Amino acid sequence: MTHESNKISTSVLAKKLGKSSRQMFTELEALGWIRREQDQWFLTGKGEFEQGSYRDSDRYGRYIVWPESVAEHRALTNAEDRYTGAKGLGLKTGLAAPRINQLLAELGWIKPWLKGWRLTEAGVSQGGIQKEDSHTAIPYVSWPKTLTDNLLFKRTLKQFNLHLAEVEHRSGCRAMDGHLLRSEAEVKIDNWLYLAGIIHACDRSLPVNDSAQADFYLPQIHLFIEFWGSENDPSYLASKMHKKTLYEANSLDVIELQEGDLKDLDEVLPRHLRRFGLEC
Repeated sequence: MTHESNKISTSVLAKKLGKSSRQMFTELEALGWIRREQDQWFLTGKGEFEQGSYRDSDRYGRYIVWPESVAEHRALTNAEDRYTGAKGLGLKTGLAAPRINQLLAELGWIKPWLKGWRLTEAGVSQGGIQKEDSHTAIPYVSWPKTLTDNLLFKRTLKQFNLHLAEVEHRSGCRAMDGHLLRSEAEVKIDNWLYLAGIIHACDRSLPVNDSAQADFYLPQIHLFIEFWGSENDPSYLASKMHKKTLYEANSLDVIELQEGDLKDLDEVLPRHLRRFGLEC
């Protein structure tokens, strides 16, 4: 049985393992040894089983201490078992790794850096660990596998993976960037452009002597995007053919998307955009 006076604080434990205090607390929380309530840390049943206890100090108040032997605990020395990259998170959520990184960047947890990704302070608070590829030196970030249970991450994932778009005042569907659109299909396209960091406008008037409007416009490369939906409505089909004629007659660059393209936007849109000089 470890004597209480020989126990060490979580900060000292972090130093022994070569980690920051913030990272140490995040790992212990991920292990289920401690929990945070009202800006204070408390032991869980698992933490007490590992012989964690409390110490009171006039200077620091009550804090958690551990046996020094915890520094050799397999769960802490083999932390990789509890971490994964964007690819691993993608496998759990059904998204490609690049899309996961864009979602994490949208949350402000990472930012683009030298062909890779750099962890932000906000990302550190979520348990991210900065890594670097040993061959290419390209930076990347590892995340706790429990990130898929994170409320902020789940909310952003839900916004992107819209199955039933949010309808407001029966006037349209709200995309992640705030654009109000007509359909779930347009929301998916808008979300893709937003997360890819591509500046775009919606319902942009065509630069012709006509009142027609494009679904999307990319001012950076002067490119329009049209999504052609159901053709069961004769008036819709007539409008579609009219706009196609306008694009051709005025030599306007346009990408035309169909219903079947929506499930493969990660492959379809980059291929089309490269044809017009935009790499994403």
